[in-house]
Amino acid sequence: MTPLTHITENVFKLKKTDQIIGGYLYDKFDESIARIDALLVDSQSYHSLYMIIKLGGFLQVRGKAVVLPVEVCEVKDLGKVKTEWRKESMLGAPSPTNITCMTTLEEELIRDYYALPLQRPSKNQGE
Repeated sequence: MTPLTHITENVFKLKKTDQIIGGYLYDKFDESIARIDALLVDSQSYHSLYMIIKLGGFLQVRGKAVVLPVEVCEVKDLGKVKTEWRKESMLGAPSPTNITCMTTLEEELIRDYYALPLQRPSKNQGE
């Protein structure tokens, strides 16, 4: 597997539909879950693989960083992404020790939690 690159800005290398940093994630009931803080992308193709959101934080208390596979989300509008998952369910998802350097085991645990194949989808899939 190629390494992942952590990006925090909508850089030109991203496809237009992947330029969602700063947008918001909504659940199936159209309730806001969180702001999309960053993406983890394939370091060679810049194909988006994971969104990073923070849940449960308030004022000075840091929330839990959640890595959400893009396969469980759908871009609806510019800055609006929807998922079938509820915020409460995402709080139980495993989180990597270091969000910018996720291990293969951590990635497999996250993919398993969301009932996805353990291997990342191929670059050509879904394009």
